[in-house]
Amino acid sequence: MMKRLAFVILVAALAWSGYWLWGKQSLMAGYQRWFAERRDDGWEAGYAEMKVRGFPNRHDTTWTDLRILDPESGLGWEAPFFQLFLLSYNRHHAIAAWPRHQVIVTPDGPLHFTSEQMQASLVTEGEDQALTRGTLVADVLNITGTDGATTALAQLRLAGTRVDAASYDVALTAEGLALPRGLNQATGGALPQTFSEARIAAQLRFDAPWTLTSAEARPQPTRIAVREAALEWGPMALRLTGDLEIDGEGHATGDVHVQAQNWQEMLAVARASGQVADVLADGVEATLTLMAGLSGGRRSLDLTLRLEEGAIWLGPVPVGEAPRFLLR
Repeated sequence: MMKRLAFVILVAALAWSGYWLWGKQSLMAGYQRWFAERRDDGWEAGYAEMKVRGFPNRHDTTWTDLRILDPESGLGWEAPFFQLFLLSYNRHHAIAAWPRHQVIVTPDGPLHFTSEQMQASLVTEGEDQALTRGTLVADVLNITGTDGATTALAQLRLAGTRVDAASYDVALTAEGLALPRGLNQATGGALPQTFSEARIAAQLRFDAPWTLTSAEARPQPTRIAVREAALEWGPMALRLTGDLEIDGEGHATGDVHVQAQNWQEMLAVARASGQVADVLADGVEATLTLMAGLSGGRRSLDLTLRLEEGAIWLGPVPVGEAPRFLLR
């Protein structure tokens, strides 16, 4: 009896080992094929080494010295390593881990990201690995731009859940958000170092579902419904809600409701940042002063902006160019 039991255990162990090895080889072949297909498309896509470990219950893949660059969009990513963890018996739940330092390449130059920890959890379904829910958490995140200025966050948290074929509820929270030091110094250092609140809750609809292969053919937004976007920094508070329909060219049509407390300080920060010319700021200030008076207070704003025909409208008056919502 004991010999028979030992034989059954041995056969089961050998079968599971074979299954794990088969899974490892199929994963590696799939990853290698993805990189080869990107290179065939003209991308820079490569790594120094790829290893799959985790026997017996996981397939943990580690790539070293990664570089991926899409020449058409000018977007890319560089990292000393990247890890993807899968249960060997469930390929629909993945855990991703990033290094302490990585670089996002943009057409305007590189953005350097450093963090104590950055991880994501992704759950998919179906043969196309469509994303159903996911979270990303980054602790002590610092983002240094091309000008050397650094934006810091104690924690960044992004969560998304699919609500139908190609629509997703998305929530973004930034705790301990601190803008570059130079900006606060330019305002006389009167503002707190960090925002007391920075969050967005929205529903996004795309022209196709997001899958694990969406990097090479990114779905484009067709609707953005902002339930609430909130920023509070010292005495300043800004809240937005809105519903926008997006056409195939990325142009938005719809209304955005804006509530702002102490908007004059916001405009002063914009002036001090050097990103808004004084002439433009003077015109904006005159317009907003008039609107604030009409809404019953000089330090608060409560107004609705209309996005249409590529412009932002305040009533019958165009006040600026509307952003285009295209994922390149």
